[in-house]
Amino acid sequence: MGLALGVVVASVLMAEVGQPASGASTYRSANAVEPGARGPAWQGTRTVTYCLQGGRALPMTLFAPTTATAHPVPAVLQVHGGGWQEGSRLLSLSGSGTATDLVNAGFVVASIDYRLAPENPWPDQIEDVKCAVRFLRAHATDLGIDPEQIAALGTSAGGQLVSLLGTTGSSPLWDTGSFPNVSSGVEAVVDEFGPSDLSATGWPPDSSAMIRRVFGAAPGATNPALVAASPLLHVAAGDPPFLIVQGTDDQVVPPSQSERFASQLRAAGVPVQLVLVDHGRHGLETPGEEPSQPAIDALITAYLQHVFHR
Repeated sequence: MGLALGVVVASVLMAEVGQPASGASTYRSANAVEPGARGPAWQGTRTVTYCLQGGRALPMTLFAPTTATAHPVPAVLQVHGGGWQEGSRLLSLSGSGTATDLVNAGFVVASIDYRLAPENPWPDQIEDVKCAVRFLRAHATDLGIDPEQIAALGTSAGGQLVSLLGTTGSSPLWDTGSFPNVSSGVEAVVDEFGPSDLSATGWPPDSSAMIRRVFGAAPGATNPALVAASPLLHVAAGDPPFLIVQGTDDQVVPPSQSERFASQLRAAGVPVQLVLVDHGRHGLETPGEEPSQPAIDALITAYLQHVFHR
């Protein structure tokens, strides 16, 4: 029977009220699949502290596959959107058909909270996301996951963050905090309507103002912070495969951001699939959009199954 994450997330939220996430110190570390390694020995869901950053314990909620397996399984790190300023892992999961499909297909899904602007200025957000990847890889044995099969999935601002994971994974840039000797690279990226070039022009006024609040400069300027935070400007041969999904009528992130990003990846020889959703607005919840949201969920699951030969 399939797992409905919305029901599970509600129970997790109730259990977390007034309680901190459990510490990460209960895990052993592993950087590669160990002899005799097995799939998740745990069931359902668990919430852990994946990193301590700026004196704050950052929570990660993990969901085990609904079917037990004797071998380690791929993991998908889910990163929520919200303009780098709002949102949470539980709100993101509660409406995520993609996460439900992935868990039912045999993936471990790990969704995180990260420090939000403006209280926590950039680059705190990407530092946290990279730390989450290192946590998963360092604790692969106890989680029952394959440390060489970690994907990242993000929406909107989360799409920008996971795309940076893909295009800076081989670099120590923003690798601060725990597990300093563990890679923060990922083996696949799913970017849903995320910004790729913050230094470009052509942004709607509200989006331009949001970027200025978070990064300290308006798009269109040659600003070091905007350049560094732009996944498109880090693309290089050897980056992991990308699936990029965006609506043609996106009113927040110009569709040209995804089109140019896909072109840059192709030019570098990086496998990329671009899906432009007809009539889709930001969030891809528009009635009549094509492909529909359930079809997009299924597409993402099938894509990651293909990448990881599942």
